[in-house]
Amino acid sequence: MSVVWAFPGQGSQRKNMGADLFDRYPGILARADAVLGRSVRELSADQAALRDTRVLQPVLYTISALTYLDLAARQPQPDFMIGHSLGEYSALYASGALDFETGLRLVVARAEIMGRTTGGGMLAVVGLDVDRLREIMRREGADDIDVANHNSPVQTVLSGPEESIRALAPVLRREGAGKCVLLHISVAAHSRYMAGAAEQLGAVLDTVTFREPRVPVVSNVTARPHRADAIAAGLREHMCRGVRWWESLAYLIDHRVTDLVEVGPGQVLTKLWAVARTELPAPTEADAPERAEPGEGSGPVEYGAAPAAASQPEAGGAVTAAGRGTAPMAAGEAAPADVDSGVPVTPSPERSGRAGRLSAQRLGAGRFRERYGLTLAWVASGTGDGAVGARACRAARESGLLAFADWVALGPRSSTTRDGTPIPAVSGADLEEAAHQGWGVGLRAGPDADERVDLLLAHDVRHVEADHPHGPDAALVRYRFSGARRGRGGTPVAVRHVLARVTGLEQAAAFLCPPSPALLDQLVLTRALSASEADVARELPVASDLAVESPAGWRSDGADAYQLLPSVAALAARCPGPEPVHVGLRGVVGTPEQAATAFALGASFLVATSLTACAPAARLAEGLKRTLARATDDDVTWAPAERHRALGVPTRVVRRGTLFPARAGLLHRLLREHRYFADVPEHRRRHVEEEILGAPVTEPGPYDGAYAREAMNGRTTSTSWSCRDSKVRTADVFRRYLRETARRTAAGDPVRPLDHQLPCDPELTHFNRAAAETGLADRAARDSGTIAGQLLTNAAELLAARVPSRAETRP
Repeated sequence: MSVVWAFPGQGSQRKNMGADLFDRYPGILARADAVLGRSVRELSADQAALRDTRVLQPVLYTISALTYLDLAARQPQPDFMIGHSLGEYSALYASGALDFETGLRLVVARAEIMGRTTGGGMLAVVGLDVDRLREIMRREGADDIDVANHNSPVQTVLSGPEESIRALAPVLRREGAGKCVLLHISVAAHSRYMAGAAEQLGAVLDTVTFREPRVPVVSNVTARPHRADAIAAGLREHMCRGVRWWESLAYLIDHRVTDLVEVGPGQVLTKLWAVARTELPAPTEADAPERAEPGEGSGPVEYGAAPAAASQPEAGGAVTAAGRGTAPMAAGEAAPADVDSGVPVTPSPERSGRAGRLSAQRLGAGRFRERYGLTLAWVASGTGDGAVGARACRAARESGLLAFADWVALGPRSSTTRDGTPIPAVSGADLEEAAHQGWGVGLRAGPDADERVDLLLAHDVRHVEADHPHGPDAALVRYRFSGARRGRGGTPVAVRHVLARVTGLEQAAAFLCPPSPALLDQLVLTRALSASEADVARELPVASDLAVESPAGWRSDGADAYQLLPSVAALAARCPGPEPVHVGLRGVVGTPEQAATAFALGASFLVATSLTACAPAARLAEGLKRTLARATDDDVTWAPAERHRALGVPTRVVRRGTLFPARAGLLHRLLREHRYFADVPEHRRRHVEEEILGAPVTEPGPYDGAYAREAMNGRTTSTSWSCRDSKVRTADVFRRYLRETARRTAAGDPVRPLDHQLPCDPELTHFNRAAAETGLADRAARDSGTIAGQLLTNAAELLAARVPSRAETRP
């Protein structure tokens, strides 16, 4: 086993970093204080001071040096060292190429020079590979922008004039970037614009004599080990040339490095190493290179502020500075618990051969992950009841997952339909965050769909999850093709993505073909789409991706999501357009065996619903989360749903602790038997009014659309309802009850505790059963990233080992 110690750069800092080390190394801390003229201990606790690069760089260098000393006292020296941007100075100190104070003085000079440089900007881009980025920049004429960091296949940082950087960001989002983040820096670091700064630093570097490193230190500039006589030139070039991090990791893997220890705050480099161990093939005995002599490299490829990598399961033996490693977990067995968190750790198995191993990060469609900037082919969604809001989506995106929020969870914000009636409102701030962080929003068909689309377009939200059981409507088509254009060579390009939920082949076929010519003509006539947008729409499917689910309506003929998946995927393979339509499974995968089966059947991704609803970040009361986390198949039943109520299509809900299934069933039977509530036998009417509704049906209630929309947002009024008929319809009474029982407070508590609705898809009861003996039995450990990593890692092991399982399909 070979090990590399990696030193992070800017972007890994946090308040009070290194506080546990100061008292152990008072001598080196005093030397740092003397050089800086200020207390490192005080500066590390000052969040405002750390925003100044002239303070942050020397403090972070000092903390990394202390962390190295602490680690070196407990562990043998590694085989290699490497540092990311600023971290390269820490690595050179740790390797013995220069002493601590000399390194600190160089870092102080570097920080002062960079602090005086202005007029530039940097953009972190996730979801597009570096070749695609360069192609887009050439096409857009952005030849004044450089690639400053190449961190991973889908994580790059661009550098250049601030105005050019800002102009390029929306273009990259339209081209499919999952995330484009302007870094808080006013300098075009690691680019041609730092040539003057490099000359200034070079004058300081020329006064230093570097020693030969006792441990090879891989250079950011050449992606090869430093030589003593070239270190000064390399650090000078480092200012105006890119960080070739991905190439450096490839060099380490080619030289049989198996483990990375991050020496400093954070785990950014550990997570990038996990990606490299997944994506880069290990050498075999036949083609492993000899330990190479330091070489030269060329070509620009961050400023030390590496964008935070998506959280994911540790893979390839990556360890932290604390020295803990991980061991493979056999499929189907309980994982060993992490010492600190008690959460099962399920690392990927060892690599085998040049082709690379099957891992969680390789499951599903690579183009799907690239389209949305994902680490794992996993989507965190909800059951439509408001449990999944901005906080849950934020946590999922930080874990490298795609996420969709329930519309009713994104409030409040005043909004009305075009006729002046209120609609379920959302927060403009939440929609802005969705647009910038790359998560989406659930969009249902209904009378207020146009107003919802207006809001989504106004805030430039790029992704929606469409719940349209009768196929796409005009509002969804308008959303999908707003901003559509022709790319290079006249290729049709839609800049917005629609992940459509489908339950059958006819519905899938409706989403896989272009909109009807009549509908497009009407949208052009009403100016909802331009003629050029409609022209592009005639060549593209309405959906960019499909999620197959198994609603109750399919139970009558025995079909389920696993049976539908191959047929829907075959349809998708024949749909028009230059980009593939990916097909996944929604709400049915809760065990590694089920995940392995899904991917074996051709699923491109998986969508979690009830699993997301009981995550720590979900907008749900703690009592309801506990109920979901303990639910078994015996705790779930079928109850009538508001949608398709005339057809009697039910939905799965938790029955423990609620009267909802029984009461909803009674009201649905009355609906089927009596059109008007006045026709219901008197004793039944009295029972409904007194025991179920708690008020006479003649009192104001959510019968018509306007009042219902207010009720869904907790804004009920005393305004009387208007009924189209002279009598109250039983369907209105049924709708009133279902909407009241679905409402929750801002804290996620049910408005009607005795008969609340709590949807529960099959995945959750399956997961609860499988996780009963592991650390994930604790609902507090069930964040979306941990669950996705657990299931997909073990599914990859099952598929790699071809272990027979209960979930395998048989003739």
